[in-house]
Amino acid sequence: MTAKKVVTVRKAIALGIGSMVGAGIFALLGEAAALAGSAVWISFMIAGIIALLSGYSFVQMGVRFPSRGGIVEYLVQAYGVGVFSGASSILFYIAQLIGMAMIALAFGKYATKLVGIENNVGLYQHIFSSGLVVGLAALQLFGSRLVSSIQRIIVIFNLVLLAGVAVGLSTFAEGSRLSVETWPATTPILGSLALTFFAFTGFAVIGNSVEDMRNPTKDLPRAMYATIIIVTLLYLALAITTTAAVSHEQLVSSGPLLLIEAARSTFGPVGFTLLLVSATVATMTCINGGLYGTTNITFALAEKGQLPSRLGKKVHASTRGLTFSAAMALIMINSMELTMVASLGSATSLMVYFLVNLGAFKVIEGSLMKRTLIFLSVLGCLFAIAVWFVYTVDHSPVSLGIFAFFLVAALVAESLLQKVKGRRIRAQQE
Repeated sequence: MTAKKVVTVRKAIALGIGSMVGAGIFALLGEAAALAGSAVWISFMIAGIIALLSGYSFVQMGVRFPSRGGIVEYLVQAYGVGVFSGASSILFYIAQLIGMAMIALAFGKYATKLVGIENNVGLYQHIFSSGLVVGLAALQLFGSRLVSSIQRIIVIFNLVLLAGVAVGLSTFAEGSRLSVETWPATTPILGSLALTFFAFTGFAVIGNSVEDMRNPTKDLPRAMYATIIIVTLLYLALAITTTAAVSHEQLVSSGPLLLIEAARSTFGPVGFTLLLVSATVATMTCINGGLYGTTNITFALAEKGQLPSRLGKKVHASTRGLTFSAAMALIMINSMELTMVASLGSATSLMVYFLVNLGAFKVIEGSLMKRTLIFLSVLGCLFAIAVWFVYTVDHSPVSLGIFAFFLVAALVAESLLQKVKGRRIRAQQE
């Protein structure tokens, strides 16, 4: 008999950091700075606090309902078997697709810059983005493990590199660039929260490993809190040192190339090339991991009865869920821009996290302190959603319409599956 694989606290932390820190921070720091300017670090701090509070709720749910299904299982246990829990899980799947599309769009920008294309840049960015998704989907479909085998090494390299960049930028920092006088109005600072929070999504994956932990009651909280705190400190260091090291004009206009351009300004051509190559490779591994993750989600949901059963059927080395997820990502890539995708992804993730936090408040009992922390996690997500809604109404009503479409689509899809196919999502204990 094969020994059970044990996930230690260190392994769980590595898994969580690998899921959170990657290509996203390269793109989202610049996009958030375009809104929040020199106060972008405040946005990252607030997002980190919301993530930490949500992590507390996720820990409580993970200990109470240990399952590889993670969020899907938490939603079923909190809201019961039905259309609502099913639609919420489909919304979670949509959030994963949006995240993959965002990373692919960032890859297009980096790859175009790397090869020196200056004409028809937008067209080539979409070509590179789409080509990456198609190529990696084909590799997974036919069983290649080439990219997967080096993914962990790249994650560790990028973590060390980003920490080194933060230290290096600090030597060029000018404190005056961080002064309150340079901050924009409160509205854009809070409006950027929809972007910065997206850089934290991914910590929930730690809960999926709870069944393989020796002592989940102790190991899960240690891994969850350590991961979120480490990532928050890294993001804050990058946001503060980058803001203090570059001009205001460069800060608000560089977009997804901000970190890379900051490296050029402070470390010269070598630093620029190193970070550009790093960002390009990071996006490739993130997409590879995203395809793998969404394929597992489609398989699990198809097996549970929440998605059509055909998505769980085997095709070569993967399932039909892989091709379906890749196709959905391609539609998003070629119909939306990076900022809109990131904003939608954050709002969708926040909605799912809010439902998990609210579910935890509903089913988790305990001390006043425990209940208070869970309640604060609910308020934190609700606050971020409200800020996103108010800001989006004024600045991007189209995004609000697309978000509403996602919500309706999730409800309609789950309703049809239950009524037409007679299928329903099942709790783990059924």
